[in-house]
Amino acid sequence: MMAKTKEGDGHIPSSPQQTNGGTSLWREAFLPYLITRIALVLVGLLANFYILPVLAKNPILPSVSQNTRFPDVLWLMWNRFDAGFYVGIAENGYWPASTLQSASNWIFHPLYPLLIIPFGHLFGDSDAAFDIAGILVSNGAALVAVAYLYLLVHRDFNARIASLTVIYLALFPTSFYLSAIFSESVFLACAVTCIYYARQHRWWVAGICGGLASLTRIQGLFLVVPVAWEYWQVLCDRYAPLPDRSDLSLREQGHIWLQSRLRGTSLAARELRNWLTLAAVALIPFGLVPFLIYSYIQTGDFLATIHNHSVGWGRQVENPLRLLAHSLIHPLPPNPMEWDFWVLNIMIVFAFLGFTIWSFRRLPTIYALYTFVMVLMPLSTGSLKSISRYYLMVFPALILLALWSNRSKASERTFLITSSFTAIQAVFMIFFVLGLPLIA
Repeated sequence: MMAKTKEGDGHIPSSPQQTNGGTSLWREAFLPYLITRIALVLVGLLANFYILPVLAKNPILPSVSQNTRFPDVLWLMWNRFDAGFYVGIAENGYWPASTLQSASNWIFHPLYPLLIIPFGHLFGDSDAAFDIAGILVSNGAALVAVAYLYLLVHRDFNARIASLTVIYLALFPTSFYLSAIFSESVFLACAVTCIYYARQHRWWVAGICGGLASLTRIQGLFLVVPVAWEYWQVLCDRYAPLPDRSDLSLREQGHIWLQSRLRGTSLAARELRNWLTLAAVALIPFGLVPFLIYSYIQTGDFLATIHNHSVGWGRQVENPLRLLAHSLIHPLPPNPMEWDFWVLNIMIVFAFLGFTIWSFRRLPTIYALYTFVMVLMPLSTGSLKSISRYYLMVFPALILLALWSNRSKASERTFLITSSFTAIQAVFMIFFVLGLPLIA
C-alpha cells in the first residue's frame, strides 16, 4: 500500500507532467530570454568600447550632413571603405603605373567594376548613379548566389538543410557586405555556381564560372583545387570503380582506393576527350589572364595586381601558424579606428579552422577542399584584416551549421544560431554605417 503524505508536511510528490513542464519552461521561456540578455550584454559592451570613443567629431568618419540627407542616405550607407575603389575603377579606370608602389587600386580585380559600368551610364553617369549601380549589381549577384546555394544544398542534402543554409547566410554577422558596394556577392555567386556545375559534371560551365570568380577576387584561383579533385574522382570512378569496402580494415580500404585512383587515372589519360575536358577545369585559374595582359599593357608589369598586394597593401605569403601565434601574443586593444577587429578576427579564425576539420568528416570532399583553401588562403597573407569578411565566402560552414541544427533539439539550435547571428550582424551593420575602420 502506498504511504500517504502527511497533511501539512509541505511535501508535494513529483509527477512526470510536472517534470516535463519544468523542462518546457526552461527550454521555451528561460533559455530564449537568457540568450537575448547575453546578446544585449554583447551589444552594450561593443557600444561602450567601440562607439562611445568616437562620438566626438572625427575627420575619418562619414560626413553627418551628407549621410543623413534623404534619399541619398539609401545608397551612401553602402559606400564605405573599399567601395570607393570599386566605384572609382568603374568611373575612371585603373590608376597610372606610378601608383603601384603605394596602395593602388590595381589590387582589385575587374569583373565587379565592369558589371557596374553599364548601369552607371544608364542611370546618368553621376557619382550617385554609380553608387546605385554598384548596389544593384551586388544585390542581383547575391540573389544568384542564394538561388544556386539553395539548389546545390538541396541536391546533396534536402530542402530543409538548403533552407537553413540560406537563412544562415543571410544572417551571418558580416553578410551585409553582400548588399554593399563590394565584390563579395559577385564572387560568392561565381564560386557557388562553379561548385554546383562541378557536382553536375558540367565541366565547361563550371570552368567558366570559376574563371569569372578568378576575375572577381584572387581567391578564385584556388577554386581549381576542389573542382580538379571532383573531376579526378569522376574519371577514376568511370574507369576503375571502387568495390564494396565496408568489411575491410581502414588500411585495406586506403590501399584499394589508391589502386583504383591510379588505375583510373592511367586509363583516363589514354583518351583525348578527357584531356579536352581537363582544359575546362584549367579555365578557372586562366580566368585571371585577361586582367594580367591588360595590366602589362597599362603598366608594363604582367603581375601588377599580385605585386601590389605586398608593395602597396602589406600582404605577402606567410606561414599561417606564425601569423596566428603573433596575433595571439600581441593582441590589439579595443580601438574602433584600428583596421583590424582583433577580437572578432581571432574568434572567427579558430571557428573556421574548426569548420575545416568538421567538413572533412561530414561533407563531400569537394566541399571540404573548398573550405580548406578558402580558409587557408587569407591566413597566408600575413594579416588578419578583413578576415571575417573573407570567410563569408566559406558557405560549407553554413551547411555544417544547418546539419547540426537539424538534428535533435533542432528548434533550440536553430534559435541559438539565428538569434546570435541577428544580434551580432545588427551591431556590425551599425559599425559599417558609422564608417568605423575596425569592421572594414
